Amino acid sequence: MCMLVILCEESYHGVSKFDFVIRLARPTLVFNTNAILALYSGNTRFAQDLQTYLFSRDYYNLKSEFQLGNSKVRVDCIENQPAVDVVLGNHVYLTVGDYYLSEKTE
Repeated sequence: MCMLVILCEESYHGVSKFDFVIRLARPTLVFNTNAILALYSGNTRFAQDLQTYLFSRDYYNLKSEFQLGNSKVRVDCIENQPAVDVVLGNHVYLTVGDYYLSEKTE
């Protein structure tokens, strides 16, 4: 499960007697694959296509869409694939923290 996308990494050694690494990263989505599979009655290709589509979206625009849609986004733009309503906190999580908190409460 991927939680961050590392865009760049630079290591420094012996700077004021310290070694450290600086990483430029951005958050990424965490999926409940079983819930996404259920959206498509177990069709793994459709589920993978949905995940690919959501990964391709700008994180902050997608977050705004979930906020405007009361935690729900309708995905009806994937060719040859039925439209589905993706629910934040059920099918997808914006942070790994949200995902782990949901697992603890179940």
